[in-house]
Amino acid sequence: MRTLAIKKMADYEIIDAKELAKRWKLPESWVRNRTRARTSREEQIPCVRLGRYIRFEWQHPSLVEWFERHRTYYQQKDGKLR
Repeated sequence: MRTLAIKKMADYEIIDAKELAKRWKLPESWVRNRTRARTSREEQIPCVRLGRYIRFEWQHPSLVEWFERHRTYYQQKDGKLR
């Protein structure tokens, strides 16, 4: 069973809040705020807690799904979506 857990973890790059914020082009504080216990479950970014450290599994389906659920598009004056 332990071998399976290690293999699953190896499928995703482990990154910290600073790196996730960089990749999503957001402030690190915004990312950290969405991992806190006081944030509603729906708003919390899926993460792995290792004591006081928080890590994210880049490209993990739960992280991708959270991002897709929370992203919004806006229309330019010409009607094109961005």
